Amino acid sequence: MRTAIVIPTYWTDRAEKPQLGEAIYDHPTVLDESFETLSRCLESLTKLKGGFEVLVLAVPTRMSLAGRVEKRVGEIVKPFRGKLNLKVFYPSDLRRLKRRLEKEDFTRFSSYVSMHGYGNVRNLCLLLPYLSGFDVAVLLDDDELVTDREFLEKPLESIGKKWKGKLVGGVAGYYVYKGRGYRLKETEAVWNLSWNKAALMNEAFKILESRRRLNPASFAFGGCMAVHRRLMEKVAFDPWITRGEDIDYLLCARLYGFEFLLDNRWSILHDPPPKRRGFWGEFEQDVYRFLYQREKLRLLEKKLEKCILDERLDPFPGYFLKDDLEGKILVTGVLAVLGLKREELFHAKSLSQLVKAFREVEVLLRKAEKYAFENAGRYLGFQRLWAETLRKMEGEIELPLEE
Repeated sequence: MRTAIVIPTYWTDRAEKPQLGEAIYDHPTVLDESFETLSRCLESLTKLKGGFEVLVLAVPTRMSLAGRVEKRVGEIVKPFRGKLNLKVFYPSDLRRLKRRLEKEDFTRFSSYVSMHGYGNVRNLCLLLPYLSGFDVAVLLDDDELVTDREFLEKPLESIGKKWKGKLVGGVAGYYVYKGRGYRLKETEAVWNLSWNKAALMNEAFKILESRRRLNPASFAFGGCMAVHRRLMEKVAFDPWITRGEDIDYLLCARLYGFEFLLDNRWSILHDPPPKRRGFWGEFEQDVYRFLYQREKLRLLEKKLEKCILDERLDPFPGYFLKDDLEGKILVTGVLAVLGLKREELFHAKSLSQLVKAFREVEVLLRKAEKYAFENAGRYLGFQRLWAETLRKMEGEIELPLEE
């Protein structure tokens, strides 16, 4: 199968809080700093067995940085031109693609083609390989290193085949970390009383120890994921989810009739730089994410007459998709705002701060609820547009990606 390795690389010009309207990513590379992870990722691919092409997506956190990002990424990839069959998709290429789509009467679809946010970027990771005729897109991130020469061969053994009567449209691998295997770091923070996401994810990861190589799972990693062409053309990533677009994609793929399996022999070394935002930054996005995702999945269940919100999603992400989510948000947010140690929680001096903290978190909750109710129904229409448009474009629009 003709295979593309697709790597989005995110860039910003500031290490501090993003500007209003700027896309939020966990750890975009800062343009004026010498440190970057893309070159080591590309170097690791030079040792891979098998035939493949590499497509790098140069993504600025805001479009005013496009020129600087194109220049910096161009400098980084230059030494790899002779080592890899490599192409880069820049913001200027995005503009050309949108004009091409509009010229071919795909104007409505073109309005959704974007580099803003995880979901939109991941959709480009599907659309570009699809238009270029690839059978499989393998999605990586630039803060990863391939350490197994047979890395590509593993997902190709099962993708596109039938598993219990369903087409295997996607295969998920998993991350390993230096010195601790697949487990995430857990902390003793007070908000873990109600929001211990790392511990819940580690519990879910125990399926990796199964004797059976391929298993249905409740999670996937966007930086170690293979997507078959048939799934690409049917199911899109969700542009309205703030984070966790990889797990959401797995769930949507299942709702639309595909199997998405976890391969416990397929892994990649994840070596990210430290996140620049603290707990609150990620928590805020997670509040929007889980409230929106729960509402959307409820609508999809009803429309498609299928069940997805059940015990198969426990412990993660199921813990965050239950009816008591709002209570968990309020408790966690108050604990995070107060910043107290566990032994200080019920001291009299802290009680006077509770009302102020509660009101602050309640504002976040109400905004996120409003976002969920206003946007949850949009994915269904977008998925239909995506599937209809890609079917029409197949064989009609060729998109040779220039080096």
